[in-house]
Amino acid sequence: MRTVEYRVLAEGDEPVVTRLGLGVGRRQGRVLAFLALRREEGEEEPVTGLRIRLGTGLGREAVIGALSTLSDRGLLSESTLDSKRSTGGRPPKAWRATEDLAGTIEAADRSNARVLADRALSMASSGASGERTGSEPEGAVRLALNWLPNGLHLPFYAPAVGSDLDLEVRIDHHRGSERSLAAVVDGEADVGLVGAATLARARESGEPVVPLAVVYQRAMTVLYTERERFGEPLTRLDQLEGRRVGMPPDAESRLLGRLFLAQAGLEGVETVETEGEEADALLSGSADVVTGSVSDPHELRAAGETVDVLSIAEHFPIYGPTLAVRPETLRTRREAIERFLVWTIRGWAAALENPAAVGGHAADVIGVDDPASLSRTFERAAAEFGESKASREHGWGHHDEAGWERLSAALRHTSFERVT
Repeated sequence: MRTVEYRVLAEGDEPVVTRLGLGVGRRQGRVLAFLALRREEGEEEPVTGLRIRLGTGLGREAVIGALSTLSDRGLLSESTLDSKRSTGGRPPKAWRATEDLAGTIEAADRSNARVLADRALSMASSGASGERTGSEPEGAVRLALNWLPNGLHLPFYAPAVGSDLDLEVRIDHHRGSERSLAAVVDGEADVGLVGAATLARARESGEPVVPLAVVYQRAMTVLYTERERFGEPLTRLDQLEGRRVGMPPDAESRLLGRLFLAQAGLEGVETVETEGEEADALLSGSADVVTGSVSDPHELRAAGETVDVLSIAEHFPIYGPTLAVRPETLRTRREAIERFLVWTIRGWAAALENPAAVGGHAADVIGVDDPASLSRTFERAAAEFGESKASREHGWGHHDEAGWERLSAALRHTSFERVT
């Protein structure tokens, strides 16, 4: 009896699968990792679908779908086995990676950037136009972030991710999504990181902006309280009835908080406008519950408080912070914007792989004394809000028109005035 050994993906190959999955989706990344690693190890000959199934552990339909997607993106070359080696009939099809491993990762990221750019343009209304303002050199992309530097921005500060992209990224920080989005609309920034609800509402009002990529797949706004002041553990939505919920003015967390309360049918809630940090309103007793970002409750816990949290995304799933762009900017600077997307995907990958190193670099750049806090904030947010089923299937940044339409419909049909 003759024994034949075949290479299969092992546990040690999972980082490669994960990295390629950011560009093409997890299932496609598994097939691509198997083929790229074979080539990296000197196995140049193409292999059949059966060998790919054995090597990846995927089923027949999953492999067929993955091969189709990867071939369409130009990441695989398709051929047939030598007829001398076939058993008769039509020679079977076979595939191999078109690049070595490093080249395959690069090509996967670039293919994702093209897909995201194409989707953004497909969402642009026919009337969205306008001339690009400013005089930045073609290689520079101006990025407007939605708050002061913090751990949620860590991927944008990963070191040396754009050294070979002929790309300069200039980062400005703004106080809130509305201001970040205004910078994009006014031509002061090429791309802005903004909350999904803020972006959806702007598009509803006719602003010439479109989603480019969803950085965090789920909204990170939460409702939280300090247990002793609240009087009991906060575990259910109905406990908010009759309570005062503190929200900041003109912020994504306010928009999402009021939308959430209305969608949940909680009409006996009093919203209180907060000044300064929302946690201050909670600790001073002017609010029973407050809205905030996912990182805010952790700061209170670190100060010794007992904090209970309700995540809006668990009850009302919508996209989180999203990169927004003017359609005209994307049309006139398509190559630069695609390079920027590759730069961002690399930054996300670097932050996932080594958050401590990226946190240390980011702390040096932005002048923060606690790099470990930056790393912890990103790790928690990425684990809880960074992925969705859709992004695992299609790649980092994925979004679709159906998801945006659900959010827009909720915004259109919610009467915010009844939650007072």
